[in-house]
Amino acid sequence: MGVIVQYHGEVAEVTLDWPDVRNALGPGEGRELRLTLEKVTTNEDVGAIVLSSSGKAFCAGGNLPEIVRLAEGGPSAVRETIYGEFQGVFRALRESPVPVLTAVDGAAVGFGCDLALVGNVTFVGERGWLAQGWIKAGLIPATGGTHYVISRAGEQAMWRLLASERVDGPTAERWGLAISCTHARETALNMANTLAGLPRSPLKALKQLAAQRDPSVHLEAALAYQVGFITDPGFAARANALINR
Repeated sequence: MGVIVQYHGEVAEVTLDWPDVRNALGPGEGRELRLTLEKVTTNEDVGAIVLSSSGKAFCAGGNLPEIVRLAEGGPSAVRETIYGEFQGVFRALRESPVPVLTAVDGAAVGFGCDLALVGNVTFVGERGWLAQGWIKAGLIPATGGTHYVISRAGEQAMWRLLASERVDGPTAERWGLAISCTHARETALNMANTLAGLPRSPLKALKQLAAQRDPSVHLEAALAYQVGFITDPGFAARANALINR
């Protein structure tokens, strides 16, 4: 049990595999996932990443008994662990140079909901659902969930999610949070395979541009990328191949 990494050609699949705790994460699990993601996201042979799970849940949230034990260490220990291990997982995913797709084929609650929504594309299968979860334990989404929801679907979606016991795939799609499908893992792997087969440099450029919300900064960065791509010696050959198809 732990984190399983499988390579499907140029696609890296990272699978949460703690089924006995429904893939809930404590500090140890967070560290293992962070270290795995940091390794996978720096692999130059990888063109796309799929985050999936084994068992009945995508991720049932934080491992509460472990979090309670962490709290006994005081504010400094809690701060260090949240920043280093839990937020570290999300930094690795956000900073990935290639697209990250998350496949939700079970419950994604609290930490798991944040993990589902940090991906560039989120698929929710017929067995999958999202729930904010944190507030029932008197907590907030300290790994960025509020930001991810608002960025995708606006502030109203944040409050709707907070007021819902669970949000299934079709509802998540209507709200603009995810793409509903039958089998999330299969669908995510299919898209990841297509994306990984695209020219790598512009794919990475689009990954960076997608994270830039300021229009002026976005256009400036896009200009710099495009000048480099058009003046690249290989561009003329690729353009002529398309013209002569």
